[in-house]
Formats: sequence, C-alpha cells, structure tokens
Amino acid sequence: MKTRSFWMLAALLTFVSLALVAGCKSTPEPKPTKDAIIGEFDGAPDWVVKGCAAYWGDNPKEKICGVGSMGGTANIALARKTAITRGRAEIADTLSTRVQSLVQDYQATVTGGENFGKAASDEQSVTAVSKTITDQTVVGTQMVDSWISKKSGTFYALVVMDMETFKKALSEMQTLDAGVRKFVEENAAKAFDQLDKEIDKLNQK
Repeated sequence: MKTRSFWMLAALLTFVSLALVAGCKSTPEPKPTKDAIIGEFDGAPDWVVKGCAAYWGDNPKEKICGVGSMGGTANIALARKTAITRGRAEIADTLSTRVQSLVQDYQATVTGGENFGKAASDEQSVTAVSKTITDQTVVGTQMVDSWISKKSGTFYALVVMDMETFKKALSEMQTLDAGVRKFVEENAAKAFDQLDKEIDKLNQK
C-alpha cells in the first residue's frame, strides 16, 4: 500500500513539473523595449532636458537651481512634493561645494581668533560649518516651474534659490560665527559666479 502511494505521489509531482515547464515555454519572456525614452520629453521645456540654467538662457546670474522628478504614481501631490525635494537635494549639492570653498577662504584669512579661527583648524570643522549653512539656507528654495511628461506621467520640478534669499537666510543664522557669516555673505555672489564659469568651461570640453 505504501509502495502504491509512493508511485502515485511521484507521478503527480512529475505531471506538475511538466505542466510548469510547458507553461514557461508557452509564455515568452518580455523583450526590453527599444528606445523607451523616445517620446518621454516631447514638448518639454529646455530646462527639463538641458538643465535648470536653460530656464534663464545666457543670464542665470546669482541663482542656484536644481531639477527634480518623480514618476510611477497617480498621486499628483506626492509627485510634486518628491520632485521638489529632489530638486532641493540637487541645489544642496551645488551649494555645499560653493559654501565650503568660501569657508575655506575665510579660514585662510584668519590668523587667530577666539571662535572660528580655532574651530576651523581642520577640514572636518570646515565641512561642519558648510553643512550648517547649506542645510539652513536651502529651505529658502522654491519651485518656479513644472512639467509633466505625457508619455510616462513623470512630474518634473524646477527649484531655485536666488542670491538675495541665500543672504537673507544667512543673516538670520545668529548661532553662526559673525565673521564667517559676514565673509560668506560679502563674497557669495562673486564666488558663485566664478564657479559657474568653471563649470561652463568643463562642460565645453
């Protein structure tokens, strides 16, 4: 009796295995779609494809901008919020580089102070101060334009911070060393403009 049950179970498992194999063969694997990106940007403004600086043409002076996107959802509020957050993250990356350069310049001018001269004696302190400035000033960014792809429904957001907004946020940071705050505020526009020119040269190579 046990032997008969064993062979019946074996036959059943064999049948199931063959059925699964046949099913797999009858359903071909999906092939990757060629040129899936074609049509994604039909009708898109220049800043979506070329970068946020294209929004102002040849004169994006004293502005820091970022483009963020969000797809795969029918919730427009969520798509908008996430796209803005990602645009802000892009701004934060750019802003951090510029601010850190300014803080390092300030450090080089300090010959010995009671506050920042000692605190910024190493790169870690410079990074910490730069992060503080970046985190608190990037809150002042705002979305100035948006676009939704008709093909994928992806929401694209153009987020911007202008120099006046940056300086205003900086001036309100009372916990920041006064010398650092004044130096960054006075030299920000010039430093940002110089970095823009360096980036343009790299992009032209």
